[in-house]
Amino acid sequence: MSLYDELKWRGALYDATEGVEEVIAKEKLTGYIGFDPTAKSLHVGSLLQIMNLARFQRFGHTPIALVG
Repeated sequence: MSLYDELKWRGALYDATEGVEEVIAKEKLTGYIGFDPTAKSLHVGSLLQIMNLARFQRFGHTPIALVG
């Protein structure tokens, strides 16, 4: 299963630009998420982003998480 297929299977990808599946499969990409930790805690939406970044890494891409 590819990253594209997994995101589609999990319902995390609804629509995508034509050709993006091939780009994800052929190139090593860098993905990032950023958090502003001024709240007392993160929320479930933040967890979803972190989990998808971990999936990104599991398929050989480079993850970056920025806090601050």
